[in-house]
Amino acid sequence: MSSYDDLEQYPTRHTYVRLTVIALWENLPLMLLASGLFSLLCAPAALLALLGLLGPALVVGTLTVAPAWAALLALEASVLRGIHIHIGVMVWAFRRTWTRSVALGLLVLIPLLAGLFTLSILALPEVPLVVWLGLAADGLGLLLLASLYLYAFPLLVLYDAGVYPSLRNALILASRYWINTLGLLSLGVLSGLSVLYLSSGLLFFMPAVWGIFIVNNCRMVMYEETGVTS
Repeated sequence: MSSYDDLEQYPTRHTYVRLTVIALWENLPLMLLASGLFSLLCAPAALLALLGLLGPALVVGTLTVAPAWAALLALEASVLRGIHIHIGVMVWAFRRTWTRSVALGLLVLIPLLAGLFTLSILALPEVPLVVWLGLAADGLGLLLLASLYLYAFPLLVLYDAGVYPSLRNALILASRYWINTLGLLSLGVLSGLSVLYLSSGLLFFMPAVWGIFIVNNCRMVMYEETGVTS
């Protein structure tokens, strides 16, 4: 029996980090495989972005990256539960959650497209104040969506929830557990900085690291809210 089984199985505020790290470490080969599959699914959108085709990249990303993220979280949820631990879970989840995850992903298109349009205006000799206010609003909208996604995607895969219930409950959890929300956002920023300043190779692994912390946080706060394990 693994050391993960010997510890208290369900995450609490005292055991959350320890259990998450242990689950990640003991399933490291599977996490690497899942990260590779996630990167492969994200590759078309990334290639379009590198070619400067930002509009098509956003559309393709909505159709592939959002479902791939949901599939990665579904696999990590199975790891944390200790059941059905194999890569097939990710393939199955990609197909099962595709429609709902794409619907969630569509929400981010509005602030992203608005932000791209606003950035193009910044090239003008004189930029009106309203443009800067619009850019700030776009940034605020992306921050709000990122906070909601920290809970909406895990709720979708943990409880097989619909789009509206996931967003509604995500709003409640993100505001009620705002310290957890800020912590996960900070972890995401640190992951991005590590890729940027340490090694680009980390890009193939950091999403899995961030994802497993996101899923286990959702399990923890939902248990605190309902008293029901997931």
